[in-house]
Amino acid sequence: MIAAALSLFAAAGCGGYGGGSKDSEEGGTTTIAGMQTESHGTKDVSDETGKVEIELYDNYFEPTVLKGKPGQKVELELKNEGENPHTLTISDQSVDKEIQPGDEGEVEVTFPQSGQLEFVCKFHESKGMIGALQAGSSDGSSSSDSSSKY
Repeated sequence: MIAAALSLFAAAGCGGYGGGSKDSEEGGTTTIAGMQTESHGTKDVSDETGKVEIELYDNYFEPTVLKGKPGQKVELELKNEGENPHTLTISDQSVDKEIQPGDEGEVEVTFPQSGQLEFVCKFHESKGMIGALQAGSSDGSSSSDSSSKY
């Protein structure tokens, strides 16, 4: 009886974690500014009051997409976990922060009023190191699945 309860608990724990709306979609690909890139997660930061961490690996950002409120300002804590120098660059906001391997840095960014604003590593953009600040909660390409239920 106890073994059955434990296995039920374990099964519930395994199946229930990944379905939350706060963090999602690691793996697969996503399209940002017309460029296909690997997805290393989406994080909803619309209720964040502190710093938001982004890890810079060799050729990708984790998470790849941050979702926030239109016009929301957020401080990003950048951690270079790769073996090469990387940048977080947003041309439209004059943001261009270079981080050496093993180092950290901070930048303040502002979510667009609508749609998404891409950020890149200027050294590795051609290898798909691109991410996005996405305004609003329903503008994502994967959220349209819910309307097909009946």
